[in-house]
Amino acid sequence: MNNEILIEKRDDRIAVITLNRPQALNSINQAMTRALRLAIADLEADPAVDVMIVTGAGERAFCTGIDLKERQTLSDAEAAVFRANELFPMYRELDGRSKPAIAAVFGHTLAGGFELALSCDLIVAAEDVRFGLPEVKWGLIPAAGGCRKLPALIGAARAKELILTASTIDGKEALGAGVINRLVPAGTQMAVAIALASRIAGNMQHAVRGAKRCIDDAVNAWAATRFDMEVSNYCYSSRAVERFGAAPRSQQNEE
Repeated sequence: MNNEILIEKRDDRIAVITLNRPQALNSINQAMTRALRLAIADLEADPAVDVMIVTGAGERAFCTGIDLKERQTLSDAEAAVFRANELFPMYRELDGRSKPAIAAVFGHTLAGGFELALSCDLIVAAEDVRFGLPEVKWGLIPAAGGCRKLPALIGAARAKELILTASTIDGKEALGAGVINRLVPAGTQMAVAIALASRIAGNMQHAVRGAKRCIDDAVNAWAATRFDMEVSNYCYSSRAVERFGAAPRSQQNEE
């Protein structure tokens, strides 16, 4: 495990995973992806842990998605291998845990960072949160669950509006739409997440995990994401994004 991820195993059967790249708005690079996979496997196998909490370091962002600076250093082939062999499996493994997970989010919670939160079972958000899936601005799609999980939460029409317009929403909008479970004052999201985790950990875990599996099986999105990944891989290799981070078409027309 490296310092891209911090893990705290508490005495109350709760473990906290902290994304620890605040200087990069906790964006996801290769090292963080590998560390997250190890953390998920470790906590899933640890009999002393019943509930996980995922949060971010710093004050500006829970996570802003893929590290675009690192992406610029990778060839299309290298990026494709990373996405297929490490990135998408990390999301599947987080989504497929038997143990409940709570995302404690704040600030910018965007793109793959929003999809990290959606891969958890509950979301506690600070009032300063901004959610969004802006991938279409850059010729990409939210392929790590956003195109499947968000419609399951808020309905297809609302999800299409958010994704196709590359809009962001604040905490009040997210709460009203059913994206999050709790909206709390900034700085209190971890305390509220721990309180929820404690209530879950206090129940019979065979029943908690059984109920979670029943619900997950009913709304499971990952079986359908193969097409999302195919479209996403096409977008990544398209000439339209040869220069990663190119301006949106509307902005290009204005220049």
